[in-house]
Amino acid sequence: MSGKEMTGDRGSDQRAHWDRVFGVAGNYFGEGASEFGNKALDIFRNMGARDVLELGCGQGRDSCLFASEGLNVTAMDYSETGVRQMRERVAGLCLSPVVRCLVRDIRTGIPLPDASVDAVYSHMFFTMELKEAEVRFILDECRRVLRGGGVNLFSVRNDHDPHYRKGVHRGEDMWQSPAGFVVHFFPEEKVRRLSKGYDIVHIKEFEDPADQYTRVLYEVLLRRP
Repeated sequence: MSGKEMTGDRGSDQRAHWDRVFGVAGNYFGEGASEFGNKALDIFRNMGARDVLELGCGQGRDSCLFASEGLNVTAMDYSETGVRQMRERVAGLCLSPVVRCLVRDIRTGIPLPDASVDAVYSHMFFTMELKEAEVRFILDECRRVLRGGGVNLFSVRNDHDPHYRKGVHRGEDMWQSPAGFVVHFFPEEKVRRLSKGYDIVHIKEFEDPADQYTRVLYEVLLRRP
C-alpha cells in the first residue's frame, strides 16, 4: 500500500485543529527545546551525525536546537501555520542556511533521496492520528532515507499513560481527549512489531510532566543495519 492510498481526507480535522492551536500560541510547547530534544542532541553528537530529519516539527523548537549546534536539519510538518512560524523562528536565529522547513503530510512519503540523512527524529509524532499501517509505512520510509548505521529516535505515548483508554475511541489504540486531540498509544509489543527491518538499540520508558498531568512515553532508538 502506498502512502498516497492511505491518506484520503482522514486527518484533515486534526490538521485544522493543530493550525488553530499554533495560531493561538506562538510557542505552544514552550520557548526552549524539549528535554527529549536535548537527549537526542547528545545521541547525535556521539554518533557523529551531520544531517538530521525531524518529522512533525511543529513550531520548530527542537529543530532549531539541532541547527544551532551545527547540524543540517530538514524539518517537516503538515500544519502550514506551524511551519510558517518555524520559518520565522529560523530566520530570527539566522539559521536559514542550515534548516529546510517543509509542509508535508508524511503519510504520502518522505521527499528525500535514499540514504541521505544520518538520523531521523520525532517527539510524539507517531502519537498523532496515524493508523498502524501508516506508522509502518512511515518507519519504512525513515529506514529508506537513513544511511547505513543511521538512527531513528522517536518517542510515543504508551499504554501506561494515564490517558490510555480515556475519551472517545477512534479505532486501534487511539482515543480523542476532551480538548480535541487524537492520541495513538503504543504498547511495547506494537513498537517491537513495527520496528521490523531495524536493529532495536533500546526502548526506554520515561515521564514527561505537563501542567495538569504527566505523560508516560517510550523512548525508542532504532538503527538501520
